[in-house]
Amino acid sequence: MKRVAFALFVVLATTATGFAGLCPTATLDNYLGSGFSCGIDDKAFSAWGYSSSSNPGGFAIPASGVSVTPITTPGNPGFLFNAPWQASNNSGILMQDSLIGYTVNVNQGGALITDLTLAMVGYGAFGTGEVTIDETYCLGAMLPTCSGGTEGTLRVYWTSSGGVTSETVNFAGVSEVSVEKDILLTAGTNGQVSVSGVYNQFSEGGGTTPEPSTLSMFGLGIIAAAGFVRRKMNV
Repeated sequence: MKRVAFALFVVLATTATGFAGLCPTATLDNYLGSGFSCGIDDKAFSAWGYSSSSNPGGFAIPASGVSVTPITTPGNPGFLFNAPWQASNNSGILMQDSLIGYTVNVNQGGALITDLTLAMVGYGAFGTGEVTIDETYCLGAMLPTCSGGTEGTLRVYWTSSGGVTSETVNFAGVSEVSVEKDILLTAGTNGQVSVSGVYNQFSEGGGTTPEPSTLSMFGLGIIAAAGFVRRKMNV
């Protein structure tokens, strides 16, 4: 699914400059709506958007089927998104694709954001099944245009042969980061794949990103630990 298609579903909201209400533990549909903004510590999250599709049609996951859990780790806030994403030749669901986007702003006097982490948990793949999560980020401006900002990408993936399940980018401190993540699962010619959780965290430099095993408190179930790979980049 192309970013231009996702832009049609993005709910544009006024950039948050003040302190918003606390981000709720709720389904994603509660985050969608004109002007919605919520906060974690000194960060405000707004401009939420979501779209989803499947092959064959009729199996796309609605926003009400995606749970959102705020991550309130001091100095490293973010969100965990949970849904029963899966594709399988046996089930006949050959593809699922979900796109989630939002923007984080630092409130006046807050700590600047210095890195972004994308990761998935509760994943598994057999045969030709594959999950790929591509995240476009914009530093200092808003997507989809990122006008005046710095744009980059993060990617995590998993197949029956292994993959990369967490990636972090470090950068000079900014007061605004906008993200759009594309969660794509394909069964291929003879396979199955699933993932139950995807998360972002926005560190202030001193925060520590928890490994997926520490996120069991959010009800993820069994996390595949074999072959865990972590990559880091610098911008």
